[in-house]
Amino acid sequence: MPVEQPRGQSAKDLLKIDWQYPMHVIEEKAGEGSAAKQARRALSSEAAFASLAGQDPRPLLVLRECLVCNGTDDALLSKGADNERTFLLSTWFHCVKLPVDVLQKDHPYFELFDHENPEHLFVSLPDGSVKVKLEGQTSRTELWDAMGQVLAAAYKSDPQPVVKLVQKSLDRMDVLDSRLLDLRTKRNELLETEGLDSRKLAKVDLQIADANLELVAAKEQILKLSKLEMKSSDGPAANPAKAGK
Repeated sequence: MPVEQPRGQSAKDLLKIDWQYPMHVIEEKAGEGSAAKQARRALSSEAAFASLAGQDPRPLLVLRECLVCNGTDDALLSKGADNERTFLLSTWFHCVKLPVDVLQKDHPYFELFDHENPEHLFVSLPDGSVKVKLEGQTSRTELWDAMGQVLAAAYKSDPQPVVKLVQKSLDRMDVLDSRLLDLRTKRNELLETEGLDSRKLAKVDLQIADANLELVAAKEQILKLSKLEMKSSDGPAANPAKAGK
């Protein structure tokens, strides 16, 4: 099988999961003389999902950290394998990481998980419907099928074909990264051999500027492609795509 070439730096900068780390704030009761903090307690399942989703209308991708995977993405990403599709599909999810103690019965988000056999991660609509439970080290095919099932329930158009279009833009960015590397090497060589007075410098600088403009255009194209209309929304979904940062 052909060996996939690693992405250039510009593409790598976009291929990241935008994790959120929510905290449910417990309101304090006013006591005599000073405020008395309420004891931590689990929310109902409905309230927990509402708190987790907040104002983000996208479906949820929730990862429960454990003592083994704490601080990593190992439960979601496959080691030694291509995770590019996972990164790209995650753009249309509200990605949340919850701490190890979420399985304690008094944790606000305890009711999000199965009590007898708590899942390591799950995808669902913001209200918890269309929930698909997944375990750590799930095969990429199972993960992508689960993500696709929830995305189909959330968006009016299928994001899967968009992934291929985005990958073409990433391919273009790789070509431009390589071209910029060559041009900058050429520029340094001209400075060493001919100095600042070299007539060739202006041409190389123009080529570098053009390549940078193409990179910006490719990122903008990815952002445009990534905006999909949700079934429950009158307009495009809020989408903090990496290219827009």
